[in-house]
Amino acid sequence: MSARLPLDARDMACVLDAVDENAELDVALALADRAETLLETGDGRDHDVLLRSLTLLLARHGQVERAMALTEGLDLDLSGAQQADMVGELARSGDTDGAEALAHAITDRRAHDRALIEVVRRLVLRGDQGRAEVVARLIDDGWAQGEALLAVARGMARQGDPDGAETLTRSIACRGTRARALAALVELSEPPRARRLAAQVVVLGGWETALPVLERILPRSVAVVVDRMTS
Repeated sequence: MSARLPLDARDMACVLDAVDENAELDVALALADRAETLLETGDGRDHDVLLRSLTLLLARHGQVERAMALTEGLDLDLSGAQQADMVGELARSGDTDGAEALAHAITDRRAHDRALIEVVRRLVLRGDQGRAEVVARLIDDGWAQGEALLAVARGMARQGDPDGAETLTRSIACRGTRARALAALVELSEPPRARRLAAQVVVLGGWETALPVLERILPRSVAVVVDRMTS
């Protein structure tokens, strides 16, 4: 009988990725211990792959300080990216307070903004549109804030507040993002409002942004537009 081969770093990463937040904490921590040992004693291949999976596992199970400590030796860009991923895991597990706190602790600006966008999206999925908008407004970068507000506006429309969603959409500074937000509202609006918003999408974002939603509210409209533009 052949000898059993030990898990390598990539295999262990796959195992960690399969352990969701509902797994027993002692099981998750035992796997984390084995993964850390493999990081320290392995041959270095797929080190970053395993490290990412390990930090996300720890974040999913509330072990944020331990996960953060593992990122300290990384360069700033990689460390920020992994911390942003950890924010996403925390938010998905339901700890939006912890996720927001961790997002604000990230010093890399792009990673910080990406993390806050993820917090906003999770708050929207929970139906907490008010807090989601507050967090979105904390994002300084115009493009990133627009992405967060787009998610909030879509959530408001789905909760039956089309007027509030449209008003919020108009506060998005980035023209292209505002067009995409309006396009999202088109799909969630009654026909009269949808047609009015679609016209605004054309003005803001051009036909490329508008055509996908036009076909849903006005069947065969794409064919008519193309015919007129090519005749």
